[in-house]
Amino acid sequence: MRVITLQEAADRASITLRTLQREFSLGRGPATLVLSTRRRGILEADFEAWLLSRRRAAPGESAKVA
Repeated sequence: MRVITLQEAADRASITLRTLQREFSLGRGPATLVLSTRRRGILEADFEAWLLSRRRAAPGESAKVA
């Protein structure tokens, strides 16, 4: 079980940290872990599941994700 930082998650999703924080504030971000009073992390598996949940089919592609 690997924990990634919010910055690492943002980098891997090719978005800014601010955009990721906005997703959290809108209730659309991945589940987080409270590591301390000023630090949060994300389980790598939770991040990958969140990223896959945002996938949309390309035109002409089946809507099902393999």
